[in-house]
Amino acid sequence: MTTDLDGTTVDLDRVQVALDGSRWLWTCDISDAGDPLMQRLDSPVPTMLTLPAVIITHGPVTPEQQRPTPAMYRQVLEAA
Repeated sequence: MTTDLDGTTVDLDRVQVALDGSRWLWTCDISDAGDPLMQRLDSPVPTMLTLPAVIITHGPVTPEQQRPTPAMYRQVLEAA
């Protein structure tokens, strides 16, 4: 699922990394205001914020880079 936030599309199905390095994942819940609720993954204390609050307090978010899987390597090698 994706959401549009101030003209920027955010893929909620992927872990998002904020500018400060914190990692956030959508909880599949929406706030009363209609904003996605995000849970911080790299904190020992459970932290949930709306996506706009994450961006305001932790900086812009980008999707976490995915590491290539063996299937991806196999697909590239078979295409060569």
